[in-house]
Formats: sequence, structure tokens, C-alpha cells
Amino acid sequence: MPTLPGLLTFAALSLIALVAGVSLTRLVPGLALQHPGLLALGLLMMFWALREMLLRRRVQNRLIAEIEQLAEEVLRLRGAEPAAGSAAIDVPAEEIVTTRATRPHLSRPHLVMPEAPHIANEPRLIVPDPMRTPEPQDDGTLLDAVRDALNNNRVELHVQPIVSLPQRRIRFFELLARPRDADGKAYAAAPCLVALDAAGLRAEFDALMLLRGVQMVRKLEQRAKEVGFFLNLTPAMLAQVETFNPLYDFLTREREHAANIVLEFSYEGVRQLDRNGLYRMSQLAALGFALSIDGIDRFDLDFATLARNGVRFLKFNAATFSDVSAIARSPVDLADLNEICKRHDLLPILTKVEAEADLLKLADLNFPLGQGLLFGPPKLAKAA
Repeated sequence: MPTLPGLLTFAALSLIALVAGVSLTRLVPGLALQHPGLLALGLLMMFWALREMLLRRRVQNRLIAEIEQLAEEVLRLRGAEPAAGSAAIDVPAEEIVTTRATRPHLSRPHLVMPEAPHIANEPRLIVPDPMRTPEPQDDGTLLDAVRDALNNNRVELHVQPIVSLPQRRIRFFELLARPRDADGKAYAAAPCLVALDAAGLRAEFDALMLLRGVQMVRKLEQRAKEVGFFLNLTPAMLAQVETFNPLYDFLTREREHAANIVLEFSYEGVRQLDRNGLYRMSQLAALGFALSIDGIDRFDLDFATLARNGVRFLKFNAATFSDVSAIARSPVDLADLNEICKRHDLLPILTKVEAEADLLKLADLNFPLGQGLLFGPPKLAKAA
């Protein structure tokens, strides 16, 4: 729907073009036989193209400024700010992960963040998730709020660490997007994504977040190499050629950064993909991007098919291991889950770990990676 400022701009450019067209037919002898309306139309198209170019450049400059500040924030979180003029970051040998067998698409060495000193017998604080804010009931109001946040550049970027277990050293960051209203209140992610899905806008939203994430990876490769990022995408982008082709073309141009990027899809969305959708997912893996499946709440998985389609990470919700029905449906012993994943070259990640008790109950399962409030809540990266 055209906005009032846009209509006014179009009207003003039309008037200017018409006046210029009439003037040219009178002042330039060679144009005397041309109709002023045709010249006006050509000039209008040229003016409008210039306007769009300027607007895109303005948005691009603002986005680059935002990514620069985001990169600075991530470097601060990792505690790996390089000195001016430094060509590389020195890391002890034991802090480098190079196992290609377990990281086929993330084969370059990855920096890990040293653990913060822990005082004996000091209780660990469970930091409240800043994103868990009450959200309004969606009667269309939430969708309007998300649209307003997008139009006014109020979608904030956050990063949450994914750590190795039991050492709790940072291996990756997951990039998260959170819209805020004009008063600064953050909306919870889940209802926002549901609203975007219902309105058919999720693919556009994820494409924007993917662009920001890739630009951030570019920036960090110049400052602190080997930072891995999980970037969320909706499986709906794989369902149709119209949405997949632009995604594939973009990632093909960015494949040089593939070793630092993990593309993440929801389990429920992947389950609904047909053979073509799964094939398109494997095409992304063929470009060199590792794939992750998030939100797994069951154990009767086809591990071989997932691995064959390029999946390398499986995120299991910690609460699922207390779900009696999920355990009853499981065709495998949960004690063998990690070994089965290794057999198929998959890395399981225990997610939504909020307390030490949650981790202790599942310690025998030997998860190699963990994510949740216990290891660090999402941290705001200040936008421009």
C-alpha cells in the first residue's frame, strides 16, 4: 500500500519531469517534434530510479554502521579484542579445535573463550532471560508492532553462546533477532515468528537477518578469525523455488564464509518438507554450510537421512529428556544417543539448560555441546 510521503514524492517528481519535458521541446531544436509527455515520462523514470538508488544506499550505509557496532560488541563478549595493528590472535594450543571428523564443514581451527574464573562454593546466578517479556495477545496488534519495528529499524540483534561440555568454553554464537516497540519493550521471539509466519512475511524477515549475519561474519573475519555463528532460517524458504533460488544465489556468492556459518532450521518445519525441499536443503550443505536442526522434542529420528541431507548439528531440548511419552516412543536407549550421533557424524547440542540441576541430571549422556541461560543469556549487540 503506497504511503502518503511516497505519493507526494511521486507527484512532485511527475510535475518536475513534465515541466522539464515541456522546456526541452521548446529550448532544444532537435526535440521540437517530440511530445513533451513522452519526455516527461522518460525523465520521471530516471528521477525515480535515482531516488530508489539513493534510498538503497542510505539503508546500506545504516546497515553497515549497525554491523560494525555489532562486531565490536561480539568481540567484547568474547574478550578477544586485538591490539591495533595486530595481524593475528595468539591462542594456546589446547584452546584450538581442529577435529575434522566431528566438524566436516567447520574444519578450520576455532577460537574458544577462556572460562571466567570461578570462586569455590560461590553459587551460580541464573540470569533472567531479557527476552522473556510479556507479549500481547495476537489480534493483529503483534504483527503491526513487528512491521513497525522493521520499518523503523528497531529489530535488535543478540548473540547467545554455545559452549563445549563439560569445559563450558564458548565454541559458537547463535544470532537472534528481537523486535522492540517505540517504548523500547522487547517482544518475545516465538509469538513474533508465529505472527510473521501467519502473514507470510517470515522468509523476508529471515532473509534480512541472514544478510546482517553474513555481513557480521565478514567483519569479524578481519578482526577475530574463526568465530562460528548459527543463523536461523525458516524451512519455508526451502519449500518453493521462488524463495529458494534467491537464497541459494546469495549463499553461493558468500560460500567463502561457509566455514564460519551454520544454517539452522526448526525440526517441525523440516519434517513438513517434501523430497524436493530436503534436496534443496542438501544443496545448501553442498556449498559448504553446515546445517543444524533446532527444537527437537523426540528421539525417534531418522539419523541417517538427516546426515545424508547435510545436517551436522541436532539441538535437543533439555525438557524432552523428562518427557515420558517421548522416551517411550524412542527406538534407542538414551544412553546410546551420543554414540548414535557420532556414528552418523552428527553433533548433538543440549539446549534450554537453565539450571545446574538440569545439567547434572543429564551428565551421563555426555553431550558435547550445550546452550541455555546457565551458560549465558542472549546479549544485546547495540544497534546504530
